[in-house]
Amino acid sequence: MLNSTITEILNSQWIYSAVINSKMYEKPLRVLTPSVATSFSILLALFSIVTFSSLIPQQEALAQQELNQQQAPTVEIPVSKGYVDGKIAYFIATDASDKEAVESIANNTGYQINFAPILAQTPESERGQGYLFLNGIKGEAPNGFQLPVANAVPGDEDYSPIWESNFVTWNDNATARELKSVEEILAAQNNGELNIAETNIIVNSPAVNNTNAS
Repeated sequence: MLNSTITEILNSQWIYSAVINSKMYEKPLRVLTPSVATSFSILLALFSIVTFSSLIPQQEALAQQELNQQQAPTVEIPVSKGYVDGKIAYFIATDASDKEAVESIANNTGYQINFAPILAQTPESERGQGYLFLNGIKGEAPNGFQLPVANAVPGDEDYSPIWESNFVTWNDNATARELKSVEEILAAQNNGELNIAETNIIVNSPAVNNTNAS
């Protein structure tokens, strides 16, 4: 399209305005009229438009590349499992109020969480309850025993991502078994089968997914 336009301009605008026959010139001299200057201006404008149009995709690509480079980096946080009302739930840990808890979680997950002692000031009414077993049957918990148990997941009225740690120990005369809910733990305590040690160790460990499991 551009080539045909240029040809038309050349054919219409190159005009022989005079042919000078003189003893000083052995051949006729072609003289251009002022319309030739106009023709070159049009050609220059056409070439400028084509050049500018070809640069636009390049500029857009460079802008997109720069935007991709400016995007924030991602962070991978290990996910831990536990029971809530008999079902498997998934949690991440980011902060703890106790230095030993920070070290223990970091050793077990390979992810360094934050020491945040102010978490210990969380009111009782705003805490979730988590139960960690110190003995009993073998399981998938980092310490080799059964998975921890929590009282709620997102959507439950009493859910909180701030968990108070409770340590569960089976008594010697009890038959240890896997417990999958807070109700089962409290029932075993009432039967004299285990003891629950309440602590003021608070962990910021929100639930990130909830999947039913047998």
